[in-house]
Amino acid sequence: MLAAGHVDICIEPGLHIYDIAGLIAPIEQAGGIVTGWDGGRPEQGGNVIACGSPELHAEALAVLNRR
Repeated sequence: MLAAGHVDICIEPGLHIYDIAGLIAPIEQAGGIVTGWDGGRPEQGGNVIACGSPELHAEALAVLNRR
């Protein structure tokens, strides 16, 4: 849905490697960005955020990590 442009952001906690590994490349090839909530690589799963643009991703990470 994200890579196709139907949604702008997906935020998922507790993903397994098989939940996210196959989705990273299509999202990134479509111009999106996928990371962990800490901004790190998401290949091992965990808490993952995927956005349709780097700008939205930066804003969403700032909100997620606000304390």
